[in-house]
Amino acid sequence: MRRITNFANSRDFTIRIHDLIPGGAHTYSKGDDQFPANAPAAIAHGKGARVWDLDGNEYIDCSMGLTSVSIGHGYEPVARAVCEAALLGTNFQRPATLELAAAERFLETVQTGDMVKFAKNGSTVTTAAVKLARAYTGRSRVALCREHNFFSYDDWFIVTTPCDRGIPEQTRSLTAGFSYNDIASVQSLFEQKNHNIACLIMEPVKFDPPQDGFLQKVAELCRAHGVVFILDEMISGFKWGLKGAQHHFDVKPDLSTWGKGIANGFSACALTGRADIMELGGIRSSGADKLFLISTTHGAETIGLAAMIATIDEFERHGMIESNWKRGEDLRGRLNNVIALHGLGNALEVKGEACLLALICRNAQGVPDDAYRTLMMQEMIARGVLFQGLFYTTWSHQDAELDEIVAAFGESCAIYSQAIESGSCSEHLIGPPARPVFRKRI
Repeated sequence: MRRITNFANSRDFTIRIHDLIPGGAHTYSKGDDQFPANAPAAIAHGKGARVWDLDGNEYIDCSMGLTSVSIGHGYEPVARAVCEAALLGTNFQRPATLELAAAERFLETVQTGDMVKFAKNGSTVTTAAVKLARAYTGRSRVALCREHNFFSYDDWFIVTTPCDRGIPEQTRSLTAGFSYNDIASVQSLFEQKNHNIACLIMEPVKFDPPQDGFLQKVAELCRAHGVVFILDEMISGFKWGLKGAQHHFDVKPDLSTWGKGIANGFSACALTGRADIMELGGIRSSGADKLFLISTTHGAETIGLAAMIATIDEFERHGMIESNWKRGEDLRGRLNNVIALHGLGNALEVKGEACLLALICRNAQGVPDDAYRTLMMQEMIARGVLFQGLFYTTWSHQDAELDEIVAAFGESCAIYSQAIESGSCSEHLIGPPARPVFRKRI
């Protein structure tokens, strides 16, 4: 396969952007410390499942904008809907007519609540869900799943990570943790009569499926103890199904949060839920204490809502969910065949459902290792596959793209095998290993 070696413009870009933008990116997961040294510093443009960097190098995109681009880059029906909305005006002194149309379309499709509130980013709606739960229950604490690595950039979540600088220590007492598929860890949260837990928030699923009715048992415990049950569908929504992973696993939350793929990369997020909880953020209960829920100038900007409606339309029109699962299952089988061919069954593992696969990279001792993960990223990128650990099969990842991914993976596994055999990947890495986003020291 071709090997990409020209990164001259990328190197210049990296120096310049760090002088102007803290961290060199507006999302930590896109930072230089998350990629090998040979990764492109910036993307100039994309089309379908392919992107091009500043040096003209072409890549197949495996994670599609942190899984926010659910159909493809520059997908014309969605882009056209955005252009048409923009020409009619994007923001007004009163609600746009599109806001009602978007609410009706989203709720009738997703069917996960009685009301919806739109916003521009996921942290806004997850924090709004927590605020609603606190107002509804009169309690203060938040229970969150330890294995789910991101819920919000707000203090109530970030205080639970090693990156707690700048957050008052008192905030820490307002969170509690539990473990996925460990119902005893959830039960223990409510053992004390005055547990003061307002809500429990988790993703329906990550890469390990729920076992022994875990989600249903959590929902039952929350109901029994008057705790608001929140499912975060930022990642799982529009992958497991248009109605989310909650429908796939047949569990009903009180509130749900949505984002990333619901608008094919455009900025649109949503909070949905029971009317008796959501209405606390309304203005129709005359004389009641007012809850200041979400109030953002650009929360219902028409282009994001138009993109969301068009994305839903395209998913339904082409049966994209079923197609994505079918091709994802095919990709999983082919990747596993490559792993077996190279004798790497103890070092590499493809995890997750067909709609979103993760590659677990282990060292010679069978322990997950960031250096070895970086080596796999490095070799895939060198062969024209922009890879960060996920295989997200969208409508744009058709046979040609999957063939190239598998071919690159095969050649990368050959290098990986050499590192496993030698017991070290240091001689193969051309720069430092990627590092976790959530770490104590820079």
